[in-house]
Amino acid sequence: MGENAMGGTSLVCLILAIGIAAGCNRRTPVATPSPSPYPTPSSAPESPSGANLDSGVYGFAGARIAEGSQEGVIGECIWVFDESDARQIAKGECAAAEPGRFRLPLQPGKYVIHGPGGNHPIEVKRGQWTQVTSLVNLPLAP
Repeated sequence: MGENAMGGTSLVCLILAIGIAAGCNRRTPVATPSPSPYPTPSSAPESPSGANLDSGVYGFAGARIAEGSQEGVIGECIWVFDESDARQIAKGECAAAEPGRFRLPLQPGKYVIHGPGGNHPIEVKRGQWTQVTSLVNLPLAP
């Protein structure tokens, strides 16, 4: 009971790392197209060609504990590969301020998302942001 927040976070990170390494019961990521969650075009990131990107993926990556609660990843949390799943295109970062939450601008196209919940093909359409939830199911620790 006298555990501080940092100790709890460390335990969750350890459980998450062990669960991913052991190939826990994975839940397939869910991809849902939606209008941009970031409607201001002036804030959209620019692509290498200089054009504003108004499409990409956003969502949550982490673990679901047997009791149903979710814990988000901090640091690299999602990886985007080309349609053939051969070459990594981009990676998403989840900040400590919002564990598990990511937003990654992408050109329209087909990709394979790698995350804690496994690999899943998605399609990003022009002017839309695709929501992805990637969770690995972890059993409660004894």
